[in-house]
Amino acid sequence: MTTATTTPIVHGPLVTERLGRVLTVDLCAAHDHMSVAKDSVLPRSSLVVTTAATRMIELSKAGEKLQSIVIVGTSADPTEHPDLRDATENFRALCDKWFPRAKLYIQTRSVDFSSYDVRAALSIYDRVFVRYEWGTSKGFTALTGAKGPQLASLTKDLHYFDHLILEASFYRGDADNTKDTEVKAWVKRVQEIKPIAVHVLKGQPHNPKGAKLRQAPAGAMAKLMEDLTEKQGLPATLYDDEALMA
Repeated sequence: MTTATTTPIVHGPLVTERLGRVLTVDLCAAHDHMSVAKDSVLPRSSLVVTTAATRMIELSKAGEKLQSIVIVGTSADPTEHPDLRDATENFRALCDKWFPRAKLYIQTRSVDFSSYDVRAALSIYDRVFVRYEWGTSKGFTALTGAKGPQLASLTKDLHYFDHLILEASFYRGDADNTKDTEVKAWVKRVQEIKPIAVHVLKGQPHNPKGAKLRQAPAGAMAKLMEDLTEKQGLPATLYDDEALMA
């Protein structure tokens, strides 16, 4: 007898410093039934939307308040869901109907925004949160496993968004993005992208390659933030990397 894989789709509301009172929807919660394909654990968008709608209606009728609704992905990045556009349009409609004052966000760790369909779907959100914490191709490859030239392509594609918030962690260990060469290169790329904000997160970076890393020391982080905000003029703020799922 096999056990069904069923991961919760909706989490919260949770209270966070960055996003206020937030409801999190996992578009890629692992499900081996009602999945998009026989060999996939990605849930059908209809399942995710219906589950999210049920929870949002319940909260609204109970008089609950939300400041943000955030779409994430656990078994895959939300940008990899084949029905991202359809799901996003439904999330937008639900948000507008039941929580019109709440902002609709998506959090992605993708390093590929070359798809027009993906960019079109992301344009529907109030804010797009993207991980971006590499200054050089070497550092980019060390953490993501992607080929070095893809960093330049990623930087170029992020120019399409005018509602972008970059997320970055600073770390040392097998890779170190606190070195002057890395920081200067990262700042230059961020200035090219022109995000509306940069959220520097305490804690570990996105690390799919499993490198041995540790958070940069508090003193180094304080100096870095001073340099980013006062010397470089970046709209950067330091936050705890708060969990968005219970």
